[in-house]
Amino acid sequence: MLRNLDPNIYDIACIQEPHLNPVNLANASNLKQYWDVIYPTDHHANASRSQTIMLVNKRLSKNNWHMVPIKSPNVMAIELTGRFGKVRIYNIYNPCESDATLHFLERHM
Repeated sequence: MLRNLDPNIYDIACIQEPHLNPVNLANASNLKQYWDVIYPTDHHANASRSQTIMLVNKRLSKNNWHMVPIKSPNVMAIELTGRFGKVRIYNIYNPCESDATLHFLERHM
């Protein structure tokens, strides 16, 4: 799927249940030429496996976006700034057997 993610078409991709290698990183070496791989805030500090990552096209200036700090392996966000103002894009993984992530997001917002 990620190989078909055309950087000439897409600027941001939100991925749930990413394949992470033994050192807890996305196997994205072939993507790094075009994409910044963004992990949840506490990705390496949290014992729980991150269920979300975001890919941000390197064509987007890092001066126009930043990661929003959220302490959850299941929720992450970036904030984009431009002539349009500000907008946040959330990537949310909510397991079928629980609404805990939705309750967390409700408290966050």
